[in-house]
Amino acid sequence: MRAPSTPAPRALPLLVLGLVLGFAAAVGAVAAATPPEAVPPGPPVREIEWYTAEVPVTSQEQREREAALGRALAQVLVRVTGSVDAAADPVVQRALRNAEALLRASEYREVIEPGAAVPVPRQQLAASFDPEAVDALAIAAGLPLWRDVRPQPLLWLAIDDGGGVGPRLVAAPQVNVVRPLAQRGLERGLRLLLPAGNAVEQAAAARIWALDAAALAPLSARYAAPVQLLGRMGRAGAGWSAEWVLVEGGVERRRWRFEDGNPQRVIASGVDPMADALAAAAAIRLPAGKPETLVATVDGLRSTEDWLVLAAYLQTLPVLRDHEVLEASPDGLLRLRLDLAVDRARFEALLASGGVLAVEPGAADAAPHYRLRQ
Repeated sequence: MRAPSTPAPRALPLLVLGLVLGFAAAVGAVAAATPPEAVPPGPPVREIEWYTAEVPVTSQEQREREAALGRALAQVLVRVTGSVDAAADPVVQRALRNAEALLRASEYREVIEPGAAVPVPRQQLAASFDPEAVDALAIAAGLPLWRDVRPQPLLWLAIDDGGGVGPRLVAAPQVNVVRPLAQRGLERGLRLLLPAGNAVEQAAAARIWALDAAALAPLSARYAAPVQLLGRMGRAGAGWSAEWVLVEGGVERRRWRFEDGNPQRVIASGVDPMADALAAAAAIRLPAGKPETLVATVDGLRSTEDWLVLAAYLQTLPVLRDHEVLEASPDGLLRLRLDLAVDRARFEALLASGGVLAVEPGAADAAPHYRLRQ
């Protein structure tokens, strides 16, 4: 179902012209809100799209590919955990250097740089990572997991560009205006909604400017969006300023202000505090536990190739600080000392996601026993 059909609002001058140029790709990042009957019911599921990222590259050389995959994995971890500092964790740092181990698929794409007088092609690497492996890495690092379906905040934004007309609503027809905010939302794992912009909503611009969530509640209720982001943006000396209010379930959760000379940065300032607040409320942190040293057995090694597979795999494990072969028997049984950066439970969660070593069942206090998958 489409958003209700209404007369098109008047265009936003000046500021809009400066923001719209080169931002035709915004439609996929922020969409027109739809009435509740258009949203199919269903239980929360893992949102696979957050495990894919695109990063710019200048070549397809292996060294640059490895660096690009690390940047892509860092983006994914920010979305999955809700933490902008996820990539700074020491365990994650080791994983970023070998991001290919968590990779499911990748491809190079050529895109056209928007906004230039002459089209400028540039290359991007799109990387899709294994959700189970990424989640296990986050757990091993003691990072939170933001697993449930994210809310789609409904954006009520009014802009006064100082032209004397007063504040006006930014609605679905002006989607390109909020492209910087929408793009930052995607980077944080949030996809925003815009109101349709009918006559009643246009008339509410003054209430949006006043950041009056109670007055907007009847309009928000029509979209069945439990989270709303209210914002007002206007001139501040030679630059711009914005004030934001995050409302969830009718309750104000957070309020902040941002000022800058760049209007794109000012519009984008609505995202980070909102994402921080939503992730803090919904993400679950599973502690990594204290580092352990294990003496483990591994069986199923039938050939030299199997030994090479195991050796290569152990090198990819970001939570394994060091390992030593203690004993190797002719029947393919191996005893290893494993120096872990986390506890055994987090280590075995990471193994279970990797598809190389199976964790054999046994008592929690028994010596660990793993089997090379064939």
